[in-house]
Amino acid sequence: HIDSLVENETRYVWENGQKVSKTFTDINQSMALGGLTDGVTNLELTAAYAAIANGGTYNPPVFYTKVVNHDGEVILDNTTPESNRAIKETTAWLLTDVMKGVLTRGTSTIANFSGMTLAGKSGTSNEFRDVWLEGYTPYNTCGVWSGYDSNESLPSSRNFHKILWKKVMSRVHANLENKDFTKPDNISTATVCKKSGKLAVAGLCDSDPRGSMVTTEVFETGTEPTDYCDVHVRVSICAESGQLASQFCPEELRITQAYIKRPEPAEGTTDDTPYTIPAD
Repeated sequence: HIDSLVENETRYVWENGQKVSKTFTDINQSMALGGLTDGVTNLELTAAYAAIANGGTYNPPVFYTKVVNHDGEVILDNTTPESNRAIKETTAWLLTDVMKGVLTRGTSTIANFSGMTLAGKSGTSNEFRDVWLEGYTPYNTCGVWSGYDSNESLPSSRNFHKILWKKVMSRVHANLENKDFTKPDNISTATVCKKSGKLAVAGLCDSDPRGSMVTTEVFETGTEPTDYCDVHVRVSICAESGQLASQFCPEELRITQAYIKRPEPAEGTTDDTPYTIPAD
């Protein structure tokens, strides 16, 4: 339903003062992050988010419902636009469950308002040339884009689109009863490890030096993990050296604790680096 997608197209562009031909395509991984050749309109993107809010059913945007003449005869009727299922109901609910956090504890808390269940996603293009907030409730979906026609970077104040979204949506929902999104029957929960995504192991995943890494996640029934965490391991450390306990480490100095076990990147570090098994 996004008409601007480019499958395979050769265009002439200017590079270093010269006109050269380049082939463009949106059939690539960056498409999932919004890296499109020609971008997307607010109408198309908001309609896509409305499909998520609507349990996965896409309704094409309409600008009129019915047009009648002076005799009351119907000239144009758009009261029942053709709908189709875009994504599974479970997928839509799981996406919504994740995007609730964007407005309650994530990047768009400034757009949050009380008395209504909210979900959505903010977005920013390179160098703050475009800013978005696509958000929805069980009643309505609203998309706000801000940017310059000249494609220049936006000024330092970059939350105005979220404030605008809040001002509009809070008024629209002022007299509506708060309700949650309808949860499908085939949604299950599982206790998993945050570091592996697999089933949590008692005494290991809850003994991470940073605190328990055990959490309860929701899944489409039948897709829950079946393997147990293999990232957390328990090893014996010498309290004096902070390294792996060797045969020469006295028993009273041995400490058994949980560590992370997985390959480190060739360059740089991760948040897990200080908690990986000592090398010596």
